[in-house]
Amino acid sequence: MLSEQEILNNAFKDMLFHEQVLASKLVELHTEITEPQIQKMLQGMEMAARTRQNMLTPKIKMSGFGIV
Repeated sequence: MLSEQEILNNAFKDMLFHEQVLASKLVELHTEITEPQIQKMLQGMEMAARTRQNMLTPKIKMSGFGIV
């Protein structure tokens, strides 16, 4: 059975993974779409996903398990 710390760590890792996937998809869409306003919106969304990644990374490192 997993401890509470392990459950939290797994949740943070899962959130980090999904933020990385989201940021990658947004970058891909940004390069495919030619409409400047939509590109700007996608760029902002990608920056927000990167910010959330940066917030999650220290939480995983502080948990003592690190990123696998």
